[in-house]
Amino acid sequence: MPPAEDTTTRRFMQKLIAYVGRNEIRQQVQQELIDPLLTHVMRKVFPYIILICVLFVLLLLVVLLTLGIIVFQLRGSIGVAAVGAGA
Repeated sequence: MPPAEDTTTRRFMQKLIAYVGRNEIRQQVQQELIDPLLTHVMRKVFPYIILICVLFVLLLLVVLLTLGIIVFQLRGSIGVAAVGAGA
């Protein structure tokens, strides 16, 4: 025979799941708990998301600028080598 705690806990969990599964309870939990919590978290995190995006764009610009400088220097050295070889 199973312990009394197991059946009591199981019945409690089944009743809780049935209660929370109702649409009106689910909507109330979403409106009064989840939505305000997510709104609060997004207000706190949003400036950091913007900062990360700005830093990413700056990093991308630096990489492209570095790549441009390297390509320009390689073209210059190839052009000098070609002129020197032809003379």
